[in-house]
Amino acid sequence: MTERLTNKIDVFPVNSDGTLGNIVAFTQGGAGTFSLSFAPNGTLIVSETGGANGSATSSYSVQPNGTLSVISQSIPSDGAANCWNAITPDGRFVYVSNAGSSTIAGYAIGATGTLTPLPGTVVGTNPAGATNLDITVSSDGKFLYTLNSRNGTIGIFAIHTDGTLNPLPAAEGITANAGFNGIAAE
Repeated sequence: MTERLTNKIDVFPVNSDGTLGNIVAFTQGGAGTFSLSFAPNGTLIVSETGGANGSATSSYSVQPNGTLSVISQSIPSDGAANCWNAITPDGRFVYVSNAGSSTIAGYAIGATGTLTPLPGTVVGTNPAGATNLDITVSSDGKFLYTLNSRNGTIGIFAIHTDGTLNPLPAAEGITANAGFNGIAAE
């Protein structure tokens, strides 16, 4: 769980009966801890927004005692307001939604969880001011979708085998500025 205002990541061990154990709090080194996701190999990917370097992405390994070890620290997303991330089902790539600049940054996830920016870092662009609030990848890993709240569209991108994105025509018909949050894909 992230604590955006305190810049902490909270880890709770899960007991055998499904209850949660004692919290292990970790103060994240980058500024603006916002959201997190786990890659299939167990690497924790954290989106960061704000701070001196703007938006960034970090990766961590979770230790048996619940503490976190830094793998990659605050790799810039070359955009503004990196809020959410989406990982491909095969765990090879993570994409982050730069809502403030209406762009998508991409990183390769190494076998040890190391993040490497894809060439150019920004691999997708929505219309200016689209405000892509959330992001998801299809279950087959072939498409990436962005919820573009401000202009009332769903951005659609084909994912190539090298992680680059190819923009497809956006889906329209969503009421702009209606307060939509969250997107999921099958």
